Amino acid sequence: MPLTVRGLGAPDAADVHEHRIDGLVLRARTLRHSTAAPPDDARADTVLVHGLGSSSATFAPLARHLMRAGTVHLLDLPGFARLPRPRHRLEVEELASVVVGWIERAGLERPVLVGHSMGAQVVTEMAAAAPESASGVVLLGPTTDLEGRSAARQMLRLARSTAHESNAARAVLMRAYAECGPRWYLSELRAMLGHRVEERVGDVRAPVLVVRGDHDRVAPARWTALLADTAPHGRAATVPGAGHAVMYDRAREVADLVLEHAVP
Repeated sequence: MPLTVRGLGAPDAADVHEHRIDGLVLRARTLRHSTAAPPDDARADTVLVHGLGSSSATFAPLARHLMRAGTVHLLDLPGFARLPRPRHRLEVEELASVVVGWIERAGLERPVLVGHSMGAQVVTEMAAAAPESASGVVLLGPTTDLEGRSAARQMLRLARSTAHESNAARAVLMRAYAECGPRWYLSELRAMLGHRVEERVGDVRAPVLVVRGDHDRVAPARWTALLADTAPHGRAATVPGAGHAVMYDRAREVADLVLEHAVP
């Protein structure tokens, strides 16, 4: 049975539960439409998966826009956001398996999967390995591009992107990094660098939208274009004025792109 958890910085009116799947603990925060009945044009559920060292808190502004069209689930992956840390590094494939297991347990039918940074690798792996798990896929600032597969390059690029983000976004991210801790961050960094998302996106049959901020150094334009071109049904979009945390500082613009992509 899931454990109900409240008061952990969840968005307003969120139902928060922790689930143990294959021995790993995942947290799901669910936001539903504010009215008693869903809108006539309600989309499929949307599942949001955060990136390396991050948490579901980085999706709060985006989730509040998306919930107007349906139910939104913000996930905290095992080991992040003060969840119990596994004893061994979790590869991207393992993280994807945990989220697929949660989708099955929650009874969701082909949700729209949205992943940021390393979370983009997770949702790509999910959609490639379990096609029934997604009706659409959105990759926000996806890692890791062909020329940036080293810890030093990723850290430098992230620092350069941060210069174009708001103080509010930086504060949320710094808190998430503190909750994650350096040991787990570095462990999962190795998993992120080792996953070949450009190979897996070609196996995704659902429509794929790749989004980046135009100041995002972690996900360069040529890289996001490559992923969109490799996906059988892919396209790319750039949000002006945004950095790597595009879903936080440009939540409305990103929500519009996601909802357009998820038209039933």
